[in-house]
Amino acid sequence: MRRLTGDSTLKNHEALFGLCALLSSGCTLEDVDSDAIRTQGMFADILAIAPGDGSTLVRVDLTVGGDSGTKITLVGDDRLEAQVGDVSQALGRSGRGRYEQRVSGDEASDVTVRLLRGAGDDPATGTASLPEPFVMVLENDDSQGISREVPVIVSWAPPAATGSIRWSVEGSCIWSESGETPDDGSLTLDPENLRVLGTRAGEECEVELLLQRTSSGDVDAVLIPGSRFLAVQIRGVRFVSTPARGESGGAYVAPVDGG
Repeated sequence: MRRLTGDSTLKNHEALFGLCALLSSGCTLEDVDSDAIRTQGMFADILAIAPGDGSTLVRVDLTVGGDSGTKITLVGDDRLEAQVGDVSQALGRSGRGRYEQRVSGDEASDVTVRLLRGAGDDPATGTASLPEPFVMVLENDDSQGISREVPVIVSWAPPAATGSIRWSVEGSCIWSESGETPDDGSLTLDPENLRVLGTRAGEECEVELLLQRTSSGDVDAVLIPGSRFLAVQIRGVRFVSTPARGESGGAYVAPVDGG
């Protein structure tokens, strides 16, 4: 079993939060400078993601009018800052309409993001509480891979007193699956959650299993309705998924009792 590092967790699973990689860093005709947009016309999608490496990545996507609107480039006195504890740091531009900064620490605490504007326009603030961090362990012996005919069991600590945790599993030879389970410290994925693709029956592949503990924050009403702030603790493990006995055409064949 190989635990995911913080960097690989962020790199491979941002899509789970609707985060598409932005490869272009230059402005295009689809961008607009912030001095042309009032704060009331901005939509902010804010994330604080702690991948288990002792840091938290704070990221803001700014668009005009809604989450699929024109990307905004901050100019002049307009800027974004993130505050964790008593420390504030500026967010740097990392893509079209995207600003981010990795800050030290991933403990349960408030994360505040401020959109600061020049004279004559309104600032905006969002705050979310980063959930309690946790450690995730794969309970199966995966030294020879894990057969798709047996359950996959993971545990994590500490569990939460209430609420749920989201899980997802994906790999090149299986169907992607996801769901929620009580945040009680243990998850068992049955074979039907690791269904082989019909075109990959009889093959093995590396699988990634993720757990996400998430909380929703508050964003100033001055921003476009629907603007959001999510704070996430995310952990993951990788293992090799191997064929079930009698695997054929992608259908799971249960083992015979006693055999």
